[in-house]
Amino acid sequence: MSLADDTMIDAPARVIPILRSGILAEDMCRRGGRAEVAAVFARSFHLRAGDTFVCVGASAIGNGPLTLIADIGGSVRLTDVGLRPGQRAEISGLHIVVGGAIRFDLEESEPWGPPGWPAALPRDHLAKACGALARRAAVEAPVEGLARLALAPRDPFTEATPLGRIARKRIAGFESWLCAAIAGGRAPLSPESIRGLIGLGPGLTPAGDDFLSGALALLDALGMQQVQARLAQAVSDAAALTSPLSACFLRAAADGHIGEHFHRTVASLIAGDVDAAIAAARRIGHSSGWDMLAGAGTTLRMVVHELPITDD
Repeated sequence: MSLADDTMIDAPARVIPILRSGILAEDMCRRGGRAEVAAVFARSFHLRAGDTFVCVGASAIGNGPLTLIADIGGSVRLTDVGLRPGQRAEISGLHIVVGGAIRFDLEESEPWGPPGWPAALPRDHLAKACGALARRAAVEAPVEGLARLALAPRDPFTEATPLGRIARKRIAGFESWLCAAIAGGRAPLSPESIRGLIGLGPGLTPAGDDFLSGALALLDALGMQQVQARLAQAVSDAAALTSPLSACFLRAAADGHIGEHFHRTVASLIAGDVDAAIAAARRIGHSSGWDMLAGAGTTLRMVVHELPITDD
């Protein structure tokens, strides 16, 4: 198919190399086809092809499974180079042409994937990390997210917010679900506690979705495959309850795919380095990183309590 039509031409005016490609983004490019610009920000934009979203942006956004890192200077704002929502894009294994004016070249792109998980600390050290995280969250976590509700001692002010009034009960439901999943057995687990978190909160990726992504990553990091698989199935079955963009990221997390900043967050947490975990989480959006950390921290606390980890 020719790139030339009513919105596209054969000779883009600007060519930008893609430096690194996440595994899921690379797969979408390999399949090729039509896409559309879904959203544009100062340093990144989202492309949508069917149910799949890919984030294209500068190195500062961090590598991820659904991310293409472009060779964009720190002073370049994508909103100033002609990108706008609704533009059509043509994707091939070699390039992405957006609106006929910009071509992102994939020929020299290097694949990106996260490193393996480090070994988790013994149970008593993980318990101390949970306590340190709770103390930090009580002071530093955004009031509008889930981190204070999930991690810190009860804060009447936070629980009185519109989100807090709903979320406290739903987090408690998730904790009960997780306890039952850790206990094992063949009895079916009700998905309602998971469904209640999906789509909870405002934003491109609602707080409840970020929370569940964090929980999935923590279980994966601890090698708790059976519990992770049960949660992943419940999340995947209900992903349609949230926005299409967030559902795409949730499905990726259910399949074990997360970005580098949150991988560093979880790896630091199970290694007992709460300072590094929080620093990495802060690099993920305004509150998304904290909400992911809330899910990971809540899950770690429940695992430490319900399933003692040997000190061997």
